[in-house]
Amino acid sequence: MTYNHLSLKKMTTQLKSKRGYLILFAIAMMLIGCKIAKQTTTDTYSCIPCGQDCDKHTYTQGGKCTHCQMNLVKTSSIKFKTIQPADICAYIAQHPHVVLLDVRTKNEFEGKEEPNFGTLKNAINIPIQELESKLATIAWRKEQEIIVFCSHSHRSPQASYSLTQNGFTNITNLAGGMSIVTDKNCVK
Repeated sequence: MTYNHLSLKKMTTQLKSKRGYLILFAIAMMLIGCKIAKQTTTDTYSCIPCGQDCDKHTYTQGGKCTHCQMNLVKTSSIKFKTIQPADICAYIAQHPHVVLLDVRTKNEFEGKEEPNFGTLKNAINIPIQELESKLATIAWRKEQEIIVFCSHSHRSPQASYSLTQNGFTNITNLAGGMSIVTDKNCVK
């Protein structure tokens, strides 16, 4: 079998063309793989932070946290900070204009419930059950630093999340709540 120069040239062109298609196909598959990987990493879910170990767990879909029963939300949507109870009084002393928001019931806020954990001095009270309906009353504070707290840090993370979802930009949650604040200098 003999090949002439023209048929060899044609075969070489076809091979180059096929190799080019294979290279393009390989690049396209890599890009698709990267896009799928990116979608997978951005669509992780976490419980609304409650100050417990389950805050570190991630899930692949929404639902309820198996440990604390908080709602699972997209991890990327959690935009508030956390402060530890051991640091709260010193922080307030260094930041006297911080807004302190107690989201417990009125009776808890006023010390009429047992156990009475007290509240932070100069705190305002908007119970979490009323927060959505009272957002307009605090809307002028959207740019201010607000520390949100409750008794055990189950309601305050939910309130903190709600505030950030409604445009409040500088929200901090008190981890663990008033039940574990040991420095009583800022407690009334």
